[in-house]
Amino acid sequence: MINIENLLQVAKEAVLLGGLVLKENFKKVNQSDVKDKAEKDVVSYVDKIAEERIRDYIQKHFPEHSIVGEEGGGFDDGEFVWFVDPLDGTKNYITGFPIFGTSVGLLNKGEPIVGAVYLPYFNTLYWGAKGLGAYKDGNRIYVSNRSPLKRCSVAYGFPSRSKRDLNIYWNIFRTIFDKVGSMRRPGAAAIDLCFLAEGVFDGLVEFELNPWDVCAGIVIVKEAGGIVDLTKGMVKGTDVVAGTKEVFPFIKETVNLYIRGV
Repeated sequence: MINIENLLQVAKEAVLLGGLVLKENFKKVNQSDVKDKAEKDVVSYVDKIAEERIRDYIQKHFPEHSIVGEEGGGFDDGEFVWFVDPLDGTKNYITGFPIFGTSVGLLNKGEPIVGAVYLPYFNTLYWGAKGLGAYKDGNRIYVSNRSPLKRCSVAYGFPSRSKRDLNIYWNIFRTIFDKVGSMRRPGAAAIDLCFLAEGVFDGLVEFELNPWDVCAGIVIVKEAGGIVDLTKGMVKGTDVVAGTKEVFPFIKETVNLYIRGV
């Protein structure tokens, strides 16, 4: 039998350990500390140290589980697979923009069941687990009930090195922007999902993401009463569409209109 409370506790403690590294080094990372990982994609020693601490902590408690990290990789096989993003919002972090965090999510037989996201600058911890609800600093959270669309706010995120024709994203953005009250781009998918879960945003659409970007946030949004859909499932390059019952159908229909076959 799965002890989901125990799994959740480890996830919460792991993100706090990783987040402490981020907090201690915020605004201390020099340009010489930042390395190019790929075109328009960077990494620093902070990402790597944070991930190592998170991995070590999870392995200490669950040595039989698989762990996949953004920096250290791993294999997503086995009954339990942890996805770790040690620094969600790296570009925000290295420029001093305080929207960044650490994210840890757990799959059980392919289903996200536990998620924790920590925002070090604000000392804020979000978490959720299947059947247990979603929380922010110990207080239960729920998605918003705002309507109509013209009063709603949608978070979005386009990849900095898109594999698709960018006109697809411009068209999706324009179509949504025309109908909703506002659109925002904080630049950190896991955090955007948490903001949706607590009712800051009413919808979300972000493209070409990876499992470690969304695994934890998906759990938190669903447990807060939201709807989440991944166009390709829990794989690299997936798109995430999420929202309230009011907003989700409109965003999903718009994405399907411009991204064929999803």
